[in-house]
Amino acid sequence: MSKFFAIFPMLDVKDQITLKYCRKWEKDSYGNEVSRLARPLPVEYLLLDVPASSPLTPSYTFNSDITKQAFPIENRLVDGHIQDFNALSTYLAQFTPNEFLTAISDFHLLLYIATMDMLPMREYMGPLLEAIRYKNIEAAQEWSRSEHWATVEQLIAASSPPPSRPGSVAAGSISVGTGSPSEAQWTCPYSLRYTVGNLRKL
Repeated sequence: MSKFFAIFPMLDVKDQITLKYCRKWEKDSYGNEVSRLARPLPVEYLLLDVPASSPLTPSYTFNSDITKQAFPIENRLVDGHIQDFNALSTYLAQFTPNEFLTAISDFHLLLYIATMDMLPMREYMGPLLEAIRYKNIEAAQEWSRSEHWATVEQLIAASSPPPSRPGSVAAGSISVGTGSPSEAQWTCPYSLRYTVGNLRKL
């Protein structure tokens, strides 16, 4: 059709229903070719009512607790928003198991678990989204006990650094010596030897 108009630019398409709103060419009183917009121009589909008011009592679908650190936003690596299992673990650690509905009611978190590469959860999230929509705590808790979410929790635990145990020491300060466990032991900064017992100087 574009080639057709290139050959015949002055074609009057006023009577063609499918081409009713194409640009039309005509001549003015001096014989010059001028163009005018086709009429009538349909404006019904251009009108859109946009409310400019806000509700007296806002009702939030997602979590609006500003005291909690929100889940990182997707596609903002430049701003330091990184979505991974470490971020997921850090975010969920802010909530107790009884606050699962509040924790999971985060748009960016839902988008992440639905599209994560390791274990996409999109096809299993129907009941969860219904629970969030109607704020059904029992349904959300039931979904949190599902096999799919249990797999996610195991992946989170596997990717998180192991917690330090009481009495553990940093790497490089582990020493092997003789003597009873109650004897104090320390490392000389100028030697690879260890002193045990009465902390005698080297």
